[in-house]
Parts: sequence; structure tokens; C-alpha cells
Amino acid sequence: MRRIGRERRITLKPGTAFILTLLVAAPSIQTTHAGELAYGVGYYVESSDNIRRTPTNTVDDVTNSVFAGFTYLENGPVLDAHLTALAEYRDYKYDTYNDGPLYYADASLLWRIAPQRLSWVLVDRYDQITRDTSLPDTRDNQVDANVLSTGPDIYVRLGQVNTLALELRYGKATYGQGYGEADNSSYGGSLRWLYAANSEMTYSLNYQASQIYYDDEILNDNYSRQDFFVRAETHQARSRFLLDLGITKIDREKAGETNGPVARLTWSQQLTSESSASILLAGEYLDTGTDLLSTATSTTPVPGAPPPSNANGGITTDLYYQKRAELFYGLSGGYLGLNLRAFYRDIDYESVPQDRLESGEMLDVTYNTSSALATTIYGRHMDVHYQNVVRDDWENEAGIRFLYRLNRNVSATLDVWRSWRYSTDPLQEYTDNQVLLALLYSSSPLFAPTRRTR
Repeated sequence: MRRIGRERRITLKPGTAFILTLLVAAPSIQTTHAGELAYGVGYYVESSDNIRRTPTNTVDDVTNSVFAGFTYLENGPVLDAHLTALAEYRDYKYDTYNDGPLYYADASLLWRIAPQRLSWVLVDRYDQITRDTSLPDTRDNQVDANVLSTGPDIYVRLGQVNTLALELRYGKATYGQGYGEADNSSYGGSLRWLYAANSEMTYSLNYQASQIYYDDEILNDNYSRQDFFVRAETHQARSRFLLDLGITKIDREKAGETNGPVARLTWSQQLTSESSASILLAGEYLDTGTDLLSTATSTTPVPGAPPPSNANGGITTDLYYQKRAELFYGLSGGYLGLNLRAFYRDIDYESVPQDRLESGEMLDVTYNTSSALATTIYGRHMDVHYQNVVRDDWENEAGIRFLYRLNRNVSATLDVWRSWRYSTDPLQEYTDNQVLLALLYSSSPLFAPTRRTR
């Protein structure tokens, strides 16, 4: 008997082969290197009473998902590595959105082929990013994206304190779900003159150049980019300070030249054994791929540095100049944990009318009642002022999470939260109440996946 029903197809997204290769290779990684490997599987069910996040005619749905993944860490004399890969299959009970797979990858590798002379670097990020930042964060407003950057670093020692560094890079950015016209390749490199003032302080002169070619050169504008800047950087056991000052010059084949200052200040401090703080100030040109790649986890975490932020811009082939300020404070004690982040962003696009000002704060407070039970109360708030249209949004989220550890490997989570938006445009307002129940097996706390996207 032939069964007639809805046909379900699994289509491989950009970068999927890379992620699936990591997942398949995970069991053999620990046998070939001396790093730490953790893996896990899980299931969650989530209920939403307004899954499309509309102001009226709300639709509820129940989402069932299964996932598997791993995390691998190594910090050795030859290899520094941070690899996290996650594959999920999602099923919407009432078919509000299409069922199918989702992938996540965060990979950073530093291979010292010849220590202090030749290294190879690879950074890869695969995630779902916002299609249109003016619309609610729903599944149909997200696009799969994969960004890769790789190449060699060559060092020439010129005496005790001077070093000439040459970095060559190839990059590839690919996007799914009808956004293939944004796919592009980049070729570039950097030339740096580093002066080590002492064991903790380094000054450098830096020149970076890259050429970006779009797969669809008719719809898009290829461009070249040059960055000139000076850098002062300190590395201490409990802190890091970095300051970049310079200029960026961009030459687009059709739209002509544009330029602007580049300024970056980062300060991270491990305050105590349980607390840390950081400050970030920046003004620089970005694009969708560069923004996503900047969220990759470093192979050598900086003391006191916060977890990477999410990508800020929507998917676009346009360049944008972003002024950014961010403060972070984290506390991880025996009974109490706290993460506080406040931010401000001024995003100015070159061509598309999506300029906006964003500011907000995020707070998570966790109380470990016992070794088996933890309760987290969290809240998010963001103000958005659109500069090309008359519109202001106030986005909010508040919830409570209960985590129960059945044993050292198995845990269950109950999450209840509300997301809502007020807006000067009534058509953009919504309220969404959600409940999530999850069950996770993890070989160690190193692998602790969180919900990546709706």
C-alpha cells in the first residue's frame, strides 16, 4: 500500500558537510590528541502561544526537537583548539514552520607547525542569523549562515624585541534559504611590525588588506578593503588591555570609495577567583560575515573576558559602520552566579535604509540550591530607535529556569518565560508566552548546549 502524505526532505545547508564531519569524527578526536572531549544528546519540547509573534490572530504551536553534539578543547605546545558542533532536528506539531534540521558550529584552531616561525589558523562559525532586524525573531526570519577564515601566520624574528609577522587569509561566507546571492569569497593578508617593550607589553604597526568577490557580481558590488592602525596590547596573568587606532579605506567597484576611523578598546580583568569584568569600545566598518565570525570562541580565552555576543546586523551585502560600547560583569560562586551585560550600538549602513540605535541590558541570576538543583531568573531589555523611519521599539523578555541534575551526566530543565514588544508601530507589537521542558545527557559539563534559535 502506498502511503500518501506530506513529503519531508532534509536539505543540506551551507557548511553542513563541515559540521557533520565534526560530529562523525568526534569519538576519535580524543584518541589522537591530548585534549578534553565532551559529547551529549538531548530532547526538548516547547510550547508557544504566539509562535509567529503577531499583534493579533495569534497562532500557538508545540515544537519537538532532538539534538546531538560535542565540544573539544586542547591547549598544548603544538595545537590550541576549541570545537563545538551541534545538529538538531526540529518538528512543529501544527506545521507553523517547516520541519527539518538546524546546525551550529563554533571552531577555532591554532596549529603551530614550526613554533614561533609558522602557524596555521582556522576559524569557522555556523549559525542562524536574522534576515530582517525590524521584524520579530521567528523561525521564518532567520537564515543559515556559515563563515570560514583560514591561512598561515609567518614570523620573522629581528633581534630580541622586534618581530615581522605576515598573515595570509582565505575566507568564504555562504547563506541559505534564498540568500545565495550574498555568498562571497575573500582573499587577503596582514603585515605587522611588533615591538615587545617587555614581557607584558607589545606595540605594533599593522596593515591589513583584503579583496571580496561575490558569487553574484551583477547584484552585488565587489570591493577591496585596507586597514592601517597602531596597536598597544598588554597580557597579564589576570587581565588584558588592547587599543587599536587607525583608518579604514574601502574601494567599491560600482559605488566608489569610502573611509572612516577604526578604534577598538578592550579591557578584561579577573577581579577575584569568582568574578570578572570587561569593557569594550569600538568604531569600525563591518559586514554580515565579519560580524558573525567575530562571535567565534577564542582558542586561548582571555581572563575576565565575557562570552561572545550574538551577531548584531541582519543579513545584507551592504557595509555598515558600527559604534559600540559594552560592559560586562560575571560572578560564579558556589551558591550564587550572576551575569550582567549592558550595551549600546549605533549602526549606520552605507546604502540600505536600516540605520538604527540600540541599547539595552541583560541579567541572569542563578542560585544553586544544592548540587542537584539550580534556579535561574533572567531578564532582557532592548530599546531600538530606527533612523530611516518613524519608529521606536521596546523589546523585553523575562523568565525563570529550573535545572535538576538526576546524576552527573543526566539533567532536566523546565523553562518558563514571556517575550513582548511595545512599539510606536502597533503592527509590530506582540506578546509570546513559552514553556520548555528539556532532557540532556552530557559526558561532562564541558558540553552544555543552550537553545540557539527559535
